[in-house]
Amino acid sequence: MQKQYRVSRIYPWPAQPVSTSRADTVIAMPSKKPGRPRATDITDAIKKTAARTMATDGYSKLSVDGLATEVGTTRPTFYRRYPSIAHLVLEILDENFGAGPEANTGSLRGDLLAMQVDHVKMMASPLVSKTLAGLFEEIANDPSVHDIYRDQFVLPRRAHVRRVITAAVERGEISPATDLQLEAVCDMLNGPVISRVLLPIDAPLNDGFARSIVDAVCAFLGAPPAK
Repeated sequence: MQKQYRVSRIYPWPAQPVSTSRADTVIAMPSKKPGRPRATDITDAIKKTAARTMATDGYSKLSVDGLATEVGTTRPTFYRRYPSIAHLVLEILDENFGAGPEANTGSLRGDLLAMQVDHVKMMASPLVSKTLAGLFEEIANDPSVHDIYRDQFVLPRRAHVRRVITAAVERGEISPATDLQLEAVCDMLNGPVISRVLLPIDAPLNDGFARSIVDAVCAFLGAPPAK
């Protein structure tokens, strides 16, 4: 087959053979030019900036304008991702703490203590303790925020408690009738912790506090005393 030659009309050097093989064909791709940040990068930056503000300055210092300015984005960009600051805060809390751990230590007291220590640790975190008061106001006024908080944080943790009580009944640790007192037990586990976060009493949020709550709950349920 006769070789074909490309004729150069600009450069003085000899013309080169043109390969007819597809394997030898090289397509020059345009170089990637810098452009706008990816959507995921903006979302991550918004969450990171908001989390820092939550942990240092609290919920009241969060604003769409402030976040947009610090991240270098716009209000419409924020609202394409979140309906409100409260929805952003709930996503951050969910990613950091989720629904809490399930416990299976083999005893009612051990299970409750494992869950309560984790719960107290979460509530003592600045990410939560400096945010809770403002978030509760949003929960009271915005039905969608109320529903998300209930579905992501309240109901899963109550389901954990229900499983623990059911297991304790099956082991014979407590009376089957105590299964009907689930709501009261959950209130006993959560109420004192929320009180210490919201009220200016300067009382510690630590493992000892978690243990004292569990002792009270176990006594309420008629469980054997701690050994």
